[in-house]
Amino acid sequence: MLKLLTSTGALALALAATTLEAREMRVSSFEPAQGFYSSKVLQPWIDQVNEKLSDDAKFKLYPGSILGAPPAQADLVKAGVADVALVVPTYTPGVFPLTGVVEIPGLVANGKEGANILNTLAEDGALDAEYSDYKVIAVFSTPAYRFLMADAAAMMPEDLKGKKLRSPSKFGSDLFDMVGASGVGVPAPQVYENLERGVVDGAVWVMDAYRTFRLNEVAPYVTTAGFMAQPMSILMNKNTYNSLSDADKAVIDSMSGRATAEWIAGVVDDTDAEVEAAFRADDKVTFVDPDSDAMQAWAAAFADAADTWVGQQSDPEAAAAALARAHEVVGD
Repeated sequence: MLKLLTSTGALALALAATTLEAREMRVSSFEPAQGFYSSKVLQPWIDQVNEKLSDDAKFKLYPGSILGAPPAQADLVKAGVADVALVVPTYTPGVFPLTGVVEIPGLVANGKEGANILNTLAEDGALDAEYSDYKVIAVFSTPAYRFLMADAAAMMPEDLKGKKLRSPSKFGSDLFDMVGASGVGVPAPQVYENLERGVVDGAVWVMDAYRTFRLNEVAPYVTTAGFMAQPMSILMNKNTYNSLSDADKAVIDSMSGRATAEWIAGVVDDTDAEVEAAFRADDKVTFVDPDSDAMQAWAAAFADAADTWVGQQSDPEAAAAALARAHEVVGD
């Protein structure tokens, strides 16, 4: 009898453990655990939300593309392989079209502006169609990318002519075409090697990536003219969200939306400024800060960018409206 009770108790414990494990919600990040978004955004968000969720509904970070490659993150969430994921919308062209408005050069200077634009569009309902399959935790953007060059600084747009640059997206490559450069697709961990070997002459990126991947060693020239910004999002599987208790849904809701996006933007902008200041103080990197005449030249070089972006969208009228709203938000 004792043997039977022991077996029954073990079975009950195993079932309980299985139940608890089934409630563990997987948060996917294509970055390693020590990467910027994994360590400074996703894990702090997980820690804060887990404190408020019920015991049988907790998030756990799965970093380093354990659950899937960077371009697959949105599909992983939609399919339920991941319950939440960090998504770069431009990695899946055509799926999140209007979110890409922040890619237009000159529109977004920092993460705060990008978050304001995207959350205003979301609150207006302009992004409803592209996020209909998800529970949106946050939509935000990087600051404007800098030009990171290997052998010589890009003082003016014509300095990019004939250069091969690591491209952040399809539209990024279209922008390079406008200045006579060509875009090359290179995964983030391979940018250092490609710069070192001369496969690419430069890249456009944010300062945290510049530090994370030690690009100062192979691309010591930084032009701060400001290029495109990269849209970002944190998305949740709708079925996972709907399966939660009302109390747990309320916790998720309180940790989603504009306030969360603004918190992320603050972390992004503060880190970007801190990293740039550290490299300027180190004096081993040459920073090019264009004057007003040079800035006008950069603006002129990408003068067709907005029309090009609108014309590429499946619904140009909606894209034009989104762009007009974005300009209104930033006060242009």
